[in-house]
Amino acid sequence: MDKKLTVLCASAHPDDIELQCAGTLIRYVKEGHKVYMAIACTGNVGSKLHTGPEIEAIRAVEAQRGADAIGAELIMMGFLDAEVWLDNPTWKKFVDLIRRTNPDVIITHDRDDYVHDHSNVGELVYRAAIWASVANIPDTEYPPIDHIPTVFYFETIGTHRVAPPDHYVDISQEFEQKVEAFRQHESQHGDFLEKQFGVKDWFEYLEVLNKMRGFQCGCKYAEAFRVVQTWPNHKPYRLLPPVQLGPR
Repeated sequence: MDKKLTVLCASAHPDDIELQCAGTLIRYVKEGHKVYMAIACTGNVGSKLHTGPEIEAIRAVEAQRGADAIGAELIMMGFLDAEVWLDNPTWKKFVDLIRRTNPDVIITHDRDDYVHDHSNVGELVYRAAIWASVANIPDTEYPPIDHIPTVFYFETIGTHRVAPPDHYVDISQEFEQKVEAFRQHESQHGDFLEKQFGVKDWFEYLEVLNKMRGFQCGCKYAEAFRVVQTWPNHKPYRLLPPVQLGPR
């Protein structure tokens, strides 16, 4: 079936997407699918050198450059770092995000990720995915969508997750473009990521991780995902690249 998908990738911070699943998004773009990148937080604490307002402005520019390198449309949700909470008003913002973008596929943080911005975004997206198709939810801006998107989780930082991946995407041809997208977040390299976490070379982390996933599935570089197991997320066709749709 020749159908183009709409894909929403929702993350907590600028650079999360580029680090974890940019190669897959690039493959979607190459296949002609529409890709949105939604970033919940402004990145205002992501510096040891700049004030909050200064790094927030810098990271907004970098986020746009990263999205441009991927070929995706960027949505900044405007939460401050560490201010994504599991409450009703925040959940409704994610319901509206899904309604606004009307995706077939959602890719987001695993709910077992290492910091609450990450895990809460994953939880909120998962909890909003079905309700985005339900009418009569008060205090929402957009009308309900007509289907329930399938939700996939991308890698946790350091691959510390409770369950192994069940889907792989070959990004051997897209790896260099992924690196270039990650490179756009200049403020994080040599400043915050190294000083905060003690990892000197995150490009090495990216290469090692994608090589390991590639080794697991028989290609040079790959990204790994876990599909949400609860009903009705599973579909009888492939939604990750290469997309292979069957009869509906």
